[in-house]
Amino acid sequence: MKLIKFDFTCAKQVPFYAHLCNEYLKKDSLNISVGEQDNGYFIEAEGEQPELEKLADEIAADFLLSIWLTDSKVALVEKRQGKASPIKTAALEQAFCSKCFPLFADNQSSQFGQLDLACNCCNGQNTVAETAQKLSLNDLKALVETLQQDGEVTFNGIKLSLNATAGDNERNKVLVCNPNTLNAHFVVKDHQVLALSSIEKPLITARPIHEHTQLDAPLYDICFAYDRVTAVLAEILRQKGVDWVYYTAIAARPRIAWIENGWSEIHTPIAESVEFSTKQEPLHDDAVFAGLEAKWKKGKITFTQANTSSNLARSTAATCALHAANLEQNIVKNSAVLYLSKKFPGQIVTINSKKETELFFALPELPSTGYDIYHQLEQSPQRNVLEKFKTKYPEDYTRLLDLKLEGPTDNLQSLWAIAGLLLGLPAKALTKNALADALLASAQSHKGANAPRIDYPLTKGEAHRSLNWCKTLGTVMSFRLADDSDPAKIAFGMQDSLADFISNWIEHVDQNVGIKTVYLAGSEFTNEILARRISLRLGKNFGLEINRELAIDGNNLSTGALYLKQRRR
Repeated sequence: MKLIKFDFTCAKQVPFYAHLCNEYLKKDSLNISVGEQDNGYFIEAEGEQPELEKLADEIAADFLLSIWLTDSKVALVEKRQGKASPIKTAALEQAFCSKCFPLFADNQSSQFGQLDLACNCCNGQNTVAETAQKLSLNDLKALVETLQQDGEVTFNGIKLSLNATAGDNERNKVLVCNPNTLNAHFVVKDHQVLALSSIEKPLITARPIHEHTQLDAPLYDICFAYDRVTAVLAEILRQKGVDWVYYTAIAARPRIAWIENGWSEIHTPIAESVEFSTKQEPLHDDAVFAGLEAKWKKGKITFTQANTSSNLARSTAATCALHAANLEQNIVKNSAVLYLSKKFPGQIVTINSKKETELFFALPELPSTGYDIYHQLEQSPQRNVLEKFKTKYPEDYTRLLDLKLEGPTDNLQSLWAIAGLLLGLPAKALTKNALADALLASAQSHKGANAPRIDYPLTKGEAHRSLNWCKTLGTVMSFRLADDSDPAKIAFGMQDSLADFISNWIEHVDQNVGIKTVYLAGSEFTNEILARRISLRLGKNFGLEINRELAIDGNNLSTGALYLKQRRR
């Protein structure tokens, strides 16, 4: 008889894993016990070799991949740690599992299209909307026929379309119907494919393959079928030779970013039941930020949708992110946060040995119109290169004058948008999102390791340092004037050079503060190139951490606001 332990190490709680552990408690023959370790789970079983091998095969089949799974292993142990009582877990909202998916979502199954198929493992039938439960296979086939005849179909808060439907300032979403053809349409890496296939079925950002005949935007948000209805519709469409369709949905899919070799959630779905434990008592019992209210009670923080607006300034977001990140490591001094967000000011904030926070760097608020951008460049030392650019690229000069950036503009996305225009990159509209996507997709397409060094000089104000953006854009124009045959090289150089400058800035701060850990947070980290370059450069000299239990630009802000040394207005 051997005692075996199956370990699942996770970055944050996975309710379906806890549910599966409880399901395995029902197996009487192997004397099973279960338990939790940090955010992970384990199953212990005692038996003969053949029995344990059979159990291992079952566990491998049932424990489908989660984006939060960081490690799994099987080990021979001498002493039990778990119990024969169920693990407490949040309400389960799993649409399907390895048991029921082949039955209702495979066209070869006699139960194909049966949305209300009962599953004793995941109870996925409970996640199907009441109106959808009434849909038969013929009804679902009729929806597909309508889609192919009319070009679009709407049902249960979901709209499928054969044509792009997003506005000029939005990124189109794509539902991949045939995962086997994913690489024929999109440039994706192994970790992205695994994420798409995970039980969470998140949205990831990907660029289409070069010269795709239909997908002509720089970037798309893509996902696999994520509930029972989309699973059956995707299978019907796949049978008809349709690999993907555009879609929009009322219920948002989780958005994630790949940072430091792991996934982090960007925003927090309001409907998600989240609880965060901490030993650090906050300064406030409740706080509102980014649309969420955080409440602390007896070592636990819970979140609900805020009924009131936040009374905190936008400029405190980075400090809130720093406090929230420190909670996971239980460190409240000698650290810094690199916070790069599309919604709030991009900043570097430090906390010293006396637990005093200080703003070291903040991205400037860029002009919102192309005319003002041109005017400030003209008044700067970049005037000569600007005049040469205007003469050589009159069409892009005209585009610049027509540019209007929607706020906020104190972020990298606004800088990417202006640079994308100056590099002459095609975009479906003169909007911040469209131009920034064009630049990031161009940077991703760069094949080489070398790139021009783009200048990111600091300006020193009375309170903190900022960026001389005129010099940065002047460098971009100079490189294009010297050689405009490869804009991707310059676009990549912007990411690589910024990572280098950030590393130098934080090394400078370290001399005064003594930084042991740098935290990464903010929605701009969806830019995988910048995230990777920052990890390579900054990670050489500092420990890099992300609090993956919290969203990096969501409930982390309201959590950190509980610890903000500031009077409430």
